This record gives sequence, structure tokens and C-alpha cells, in this order.
Amino acid sequence: MDSVPAIGNPVHIRSSPTLFRGWLVVAGVFITLLVTSGLGFYNASVILQAATEEFDASVSAVSGATTMFFAVGGVSSFALARLMDRADLRWFYVAGGVAGAAALTGLRWVNSVAGLYVFFALFGVGFALAGLVPGTSVVARWFTVRRSVALSIATTGLSVGGIAITPIAARLIRDRSLSEAGPILGAVWLLGVIPVALVLIRSHPSDLGLQPDGAALDETEKATRSTDGATFRQAVGTRFFRFLAAAYALIFMAQVGAIAQLFTLATERVDRTTAAASLSALAFASVVGRLAGGLIATKVSTRLLTGVLCVVQTVALVLIALAGTRGALIFGCVVFGISIGNLLMLQPLLLAEAFGVREYARIYSFGQLLATVGVAGGPFLIGFLRDIWSYQTAFLLATVGNVLAIGLLALAGSAEEARLETASRKALYQPQDQPSRPSL
Repeated sequence: MDSVPAIGNPVHIRSSPTLFRGWLVVAGVFITLLVTSGLGFYNASVILQAATEEFDASVSAVSGATTMFFAVGGVSSFALARLMDRADLRWFYVAGGVAGAAALTGLRWVNSVAGLYVFFALFGVGFALAGLVPGTSVVARWFTVRRSVALSIATTGLSVGGIAITPIAARLIRDRSLSEAGPILGAVWLLGVIPVALVLIRSHPSDLGLQPDGAALDETEKATRSTDGATFRQAVGTRFFRFLAAAYALIFMAQVGAIAQLFTLATERVDRTTAAASLSALAFASVVGRLAGGLIATKVSTRLLTGVLCVVQTVALVLIALAGTRGALIFGCVVFGISIGNLLMLQPLLLAEAFGVREYARIYSFGQLLATVGVAGGPFLIGFLRDIWSYQTAFLLATVGNVLAIGLLALAGSAEEARLETASRKALYQPQDQPSRPSL
């Protein structure tokens, strides 16, 4: 028989003899991100390029539509994040599946730049409800010790979507036009999100009597699990959160802006086949880089790894800016993919390390909302600079954001310092002459 632990001693945990249920959750997030990124994140540049041809519009005019996509997505995620921390996340996937499918189906009636903006606004809602915020939130809840590995596997779905789905979507749009391809893409979105989420994803390990990383959950831990980590107010008041949010706004400005314009850049410089190959190379390198990064993050400082990858992203943008041949473009995209795959995964990992999972969805979504300044502005800024000068100048100027981000990461401090700061805030606001009341 297991002995009863004394008060203050570590609780004995019984290992589960079967596959940990959390890996099925990771599989569910992987598949849903594969679909939403393949038809949304990576496919945005394909839709952008097709719109410039079909609507005879300038790059800067249609680039604002993708800005709308990311801006609406960021606002929607944060507006619903408080509910995500409390409600069953599967219902968000259902809503996101319906909204995304409706938007893509609606491409059938989009025949102007104004209609493109309306499409991307609705599409942004669908992408937010079935995208990174619910996906990283649920994985962070299910894993602690192996969180970096689990996040790297789950978010690899983003890159696999770029490899497996985006080229097919690009070919479909090229052969049939946006209006004819839209309903087909909408059906894929619907079937790839809702059934998968309902079958594989569960909001909390405690719902099944488990704790993060597996094993049975002790009754005492069940009572205290909901209070683990910092609250939203405690987290956003820290230096770590503020500087990290600013750094990622700059990182994403360069990253998302470059991705959104990459298909058009490669088409202009070489041809459409090279453009599709460049996106595939980008996505493939992102897969390999992210999986390696998840393992490396278990051995080295996550903040240091983030800074190194900012340098890698800077080098990649310079390579793409100067590339004039098929080989040079693809090589630049491979280097770029190594950075984007990891930087996207490291942001939620940094926040989970610093603030725990108590109100993680709200903390992460607010960080994403602040970063939306860069995410939303990047495609438009690079498109605008291209219309004034050239893609070469636009991509070279985008590297400035990465250099500034490295400095901000250095000023942010470590996750350990952030935890100490939130602990001091708790002590500061805790009445000293009255016993603390339990959280409701």
C-alpha cells in the first residue's frame, strides 16, 4: 500500500501505465493548427497575390486587408480570453470552425478590395477562435516539465500546414480563381477543425483526474490547481511582460510582414513555381527548426535562445532581400523558417515559465494583442515600402526591428525575476493584519 504522506512532504504520485492523455491533446492542437495555418497564416500571402491580379489593385491596397486579418484576430483573442480561462475550449474551436469556413466560402462573392477587407475581418475571428491562443493555452495546462517539447510538437502543425496545405490551396486558387476555390477551402477548414477538437482536445488534465505530464492528481492538488501562477493584473504589471510584448511586436512586424509579401516577391523576381517552393521550404525548415528548438529549450535559457533566433531572423531577411535567383531565395527561406518556427513557439513558453497557467489564456492573448501592432502593421508596411522603393529596401529596413527586439529582450530580465516580482506584488497587496481568504 502507498503510505500517507506527512504534511509538508512531497505527495506520492502514481504513474499512469498507459499513454498520457495530454499527447492526444497535442495531436488535436497539431491538426487544427495545420489546417488553420495552411489555409490562413501561410495562405494569406497567396490570397493577397491573387487579389492583386484579379482585382487589378496595388500591393499596398490589398496588404491592408491582411492587416485587418491579424488585427481582428488579436482583438478577438483578447476579448474572449477571460472566458477561455474558464469555459470548455472545445466550444471555441466549434465557433472558430464555423466562422473560418463561412469566411472562406464567402470568397465566392468577393470581387473588390472592399469585399476583401470584409472577408479578412471575418476570417480573422475564425483564425483567433481556432488558433494559437486556445491551442497553446490547452497544451500549457497539460504539460509542465515537458512543456517546451509539447509546445514544439503542437505548434509544428503551423509549419506542416504550410507544407501540406498551402501549396494545394495556391494551385487551387490559381486554377479556379478565389471565388471558385473559396467554398472548397471552407469545407476543408470546417472538417479539419471541429471534429478533431471535439474528439481529441480536453480543456484541463484535472477534468480527467490527472495532473500535468501525467499521473493521478492528488485531492489537495485538485483544490489548489486553479490558483497556480500569477493573475492577469500581476503579470502585465511586470517589467518582463512589458519588454517581452514590445520585443515580440517588433519580431512579428518583420516576420509576418515578410511572410505575407514573400509569395509576391518570389513571383516578381523569378516565377510562381519558385514562390510556391519558397513557401514550402520556409515551412519545412520551420518544422525541423521548431522540433530541434523544443529539445534545446529544455537545456538552455529560453530567453537566450530567443535572442539568438532574433539574430538568425535578421540574417534571413538580409539573404531574402538580396536574393535574385531561385536557389538564393530558397536558401534564404530555409534560414528564415528556422527562426520563425522557434520564435513563435518561444513566446508562449516564456510567458508560461514566468506566470504559470492560472490565467494563461488572458496573459498570452494580451501579449498577442500588443504584438498585433507589429503583426497587423508588418504586411502593410513592407507592401508600402515596396511600392515606394523596392522589396529589397523593405526587407532590409525590416531587420531594424529585430535588432531593437534583441535589446528589449536583454532589458526584460529572466522568467525567474518575473516570478519574484509577481510574488512581491502578492505580498505587498496581502493584508498583514487579517488572514487571507481563499479564492472563490
